Amino acid sequence: MTLENVVGFLNTVFGSFGGPLLVALFYWFRFHTLKGTRSFTTRPLFLFGIATFASPFLFTYWLLSHKLSPLAAIWLVVLAWKIPFFPRWWRGLCQALAGIPVSALSLRDALAASPFQVRPDDMPILQRKLSRIGYQIDDFRAVQSTAIQARFLKISALMLHLDRCAERRESFMERNADVHAELQSVYDALCFRTVRVLKSSGEIYGAIMEDSEVEPNDWQALDSLSTRHSTVSQLQLAAQTAAGSMLEDLRKDMDSLLNNLLLFAARAALAGEWTLARSKRRLGEIGFALDPASPGILKFVLVVAAFASGWCLLWLLASWTVVRMPGDQSAAALRTLVTTPLQIIVNFLLIYYFKRHYAFANENIFGRLPVGFILSVGLVSALIFFPVQAVFDLGQFPDRPFADVVLRELPLLIFPWGIGTMTALLVQDSTWDKRSRLTRRLRDGLVFGGGMTVMLWVVMAIHQIIHMPVMEIVEGVSPWMFELTFVLPTFGFGFVIGYAVIGHLREAAARCPVRRPVLATPVLAGA
Repeated sequence: MTLENVVGFLNTVFGSFGGPLLVALFYWFRFHTLKGTRSFTTRPLFLFGIATFASPFLFTYWLLSHKLSPLAAIWLVVLAWKIPFFPRWWRGLCQALAGIPVSALSLRDALAASPFQVRPDDMPILQRKLSRIGYQIDDFRAVQSTAIQARFLKISALMLHLDRCAERRESFMERNADVHAELQSVYDALCFRTVRVLKSSGEIYGAIMEDSEVEPNDWQALDSLSTRHSTVSQLQLAAQTAAGSMLEDLRKDMDSLLNNLLLFAARAALAGEWTLARSKRRLGEIGFALDPASPGILKFVLVVAAFASGWCLLWLLASWTVVRMPGDQSAAALRTLVTTPLQIIVNFLLIYYFKRHYAFANENIFGRLPVGFILSVGLVSALIFFPVQAVFDLGQFPDRPFADVVLRELPLLIFPWGIGTMTALLVQDSTWDKRSRLTRRLRDGLVFGGGMTVMLWVVMAIHQIIHMPVMEIVEGVSPWMFELTFVLPTFGFGFVIGYAVIGHLREAAARCPVRRPVLATPVLAGA
């Protein structure tokens, strides 16, 4: 069976979605640059990253399918991956938007910094497991072994948790069985080495104390042995130094294993749960005292999107008898319901992400605004939104030349650019500084509502010079009805968004410091 027959069969089964299905599958695999890419972020963010990454390629296929056969369009879209720089840069940007691998590494850092206490239910199991290799938890009370024992118990508790996940045959553990086996091998070797080093260092210190007639708890007297110049004292000092070196080397090896174990446990929690909060609760069941997850931005943006959709629906119902939609009526109504909330979602997510993780999106040390970021982030939003706008252009005006409609509708991209610019300006920490909360909210509303109104007038002015098919909606509307039907709802929508939303976005985006450089072991991290 040839590939053309496969495509034809898929188109028969799935309608016209057989070709897009093959394109989506190809770029699904291109998105996975790490082993277990999905486990480096939460599931909603991963799906968002996949959808954003594949959307321009699917749009390209959709355009080519009108001129070429499905098989030829598929081959051209697949070969587009060979274009230098852009596809891989786009993949990196989408992975960054999805939090890959920042989410897992940040959670690993939070685990490393959080207090840890072995659960009472796990302590008997750990005692039995460790006693088999000759390690008793109550042994080795010397000061030097305290940090060693704390690390060893944390590592053992983590391995016990991972073993339980493997026994439950969780999908993450089955997919990463080789990494788990490697961690288990390193842990087994570390167990025997720990017992050997602690016993040897304990015997060395015990012999020094006994020979020097030093009380076991008199460490100051033990340290004073280094000031004596006899041959015996020098030998004792050399033995003490060797014991300390063995303990230090053991601690470094434990830290290396613990670093990889924490990352593996964080990935297992992210892969097994839908949200970051539930992943943290799962890790808290092991014994970590993690701070509760911040509310985040996803639920907040969804509420804003629901409000925007409801506002657009009410506007359509109120103006249906006054305003005549150009082109296909149903496509025009769907365009109104989808594009406005989508512009809000894209801009809020972009600005929230950049402001939290990159210094160039925040004021500098002298308090000056990041003018470059404020003016450019809207361009990124407009580029992302352009394919969506082109799809609605084709659906709303199927009987007109597609290229001509798309080119004439380009000025409409001023809305995603303007929304992004206003949002990036208003979310700066210094905006309306030293004003009351109510005053800041009122000014946010006035700026956002006024900005939306100004963009509407700018588009109207451009329409007088370059005819835009979508703006045929205002033709035949009297001036006072235009004010009542378009200007006032636009200002009201912007004012409500600015008054009720921007302040929360400004506070949420200021909770996280600039991202730190990350160190990870590629082999044990599964890269």
